[in-house]
Parts: sequence; structure tokens; C-alpha cells
Amino acid sequence: MAYYKSINLVKGDDLPALEIILRDSNKAVSGQTLDISDVSTWSPIDLSDVSAVRLKFRKIGSTTLTDTVTFTRIAPYTDGKVVMDWGLTTLDGDAGDYEGEIEITYTNNKVLTVPDKLKFIMRDQF
Repeated sequence: MAYYKSINLVKGDDLPALEIILRDSNKAVSGQTLDISDVSTWSPIDLSDVSAVRLKFRKIGSTTLTDTVTFTRIAPYTDGKVVMDWGLTTLDGDAGDYEGEIEITYTNNKVLTVPDKLKFIMRDQF
């Protein structure tokens, strides 16, 4: 398990919206050679048969979720692109380090959890 590059946030904000392209590190983009250290060679995950994409969000070191936020799929779904807006109170917690886990639920109710986590650093407002 690893973290992607940290995303900076400010306590009490409701933005920025988070836009992500979900990619498969085991499959190369058509016409390219797969390079595990180069995400641009990874094929986007086809989200056509997906019923939900969610971010589970919690403070690092905690087992209690702060929130679960739903992403919206962006067409064409074969491009793996999703976007989410923070909940109105999701970023109202204490300043500190948070982590997020992305979970994809398919229309057949099978679930894929992205192994690597997102890391968020939330600071206090001035």
C-alpha cells in the first residue's frame, strides 16, 4: 500500500472538486508498452458497468470514517474519469493528515478497492 501525492485542503472549505482518472496498472494503453513507473502508460478503467464510485475519507490513524463521498462518472465512461464535490461538512474536522480509499461497485454488485490511498493534508483557516 502506498499513497499518491498529497492533496492540500483547508478546514471548513467545500472545494476543490476532486477529478481523477482511474487507471489499471496491470494493463497498457492501446499502442503503448506498459511501464509500471509511468501512469500515462496505464489503461483507464472502463466504468461503463459501474453503479458507484466512492471515496472513504478518514483521519490517518483512525478507524472511523469522517465521510463517504460519491463520485460522478464522466462520459465517455471508458476513459475512467470521475469527479466529486466534498460534502458540506466533510472538511469541518480537525486539521491534520487524512487518507482516502476509492471503492468501485459494479452493476453485478462486485467491489474493487483501489489498493493505493489518497493522502490529504488539511490545515486550519487563518
